[in-house]
Amino acid sequence: MKRNPANAKAREMMERGRLARDGFLGDDTRTLDDIIDADLAVLESAGVSQAHLADLLDEFHEAADEALEAPRQLFDGKVQVQLTEVMGQIPCPFGCGVHAHKAAIQVQASDLALTLTPLQIHLIREHGFFQGRGSWFRLEPAELLALYRLCREG
Repeated sequence: MKRNPANAKAREMMERGRLARDGFLGDDTRTLDDIIDADLAVLESAGVSQAHLADLLDEFHEAADEALEAPRQLFDGKVQVQLTEVMGQIPCPFGCGVHAHKAAIQVQASDLALTLTPLQIHLIREHGFFQGRGSWFRLEPAELLALYRLCREG
């Protein structure tokens, strides 16, 4: 894939302490383009777009938000979501102007438990970025695909 020169600046913004205490990259030393390409290849091989995946994550966020920090069951009880809201916003490290509110959405489904944030949903939808390996909030594409199949295919 063609390299995006803007990603060099975005990668700087993702370093520890710039926008978030722990940053967005974990211990991943790959270029931002390589991180994104590898993660999107996982989705492509499964025939699922980043938009479809982000749509599902948005459903989780909306349902959890409506439940006012109480647990909420979705997809006939296959998935439970719960939101914890915190004060403030965090800007997108890609510099696109989005400022996401700070919240943690706990998602549990059978053997899978993950935490996602509104910013992560944006990062996946708009930038194809799931965060670097070892990042505290990295979402593994393969795990999200399993969750997608559970919810969409049944």
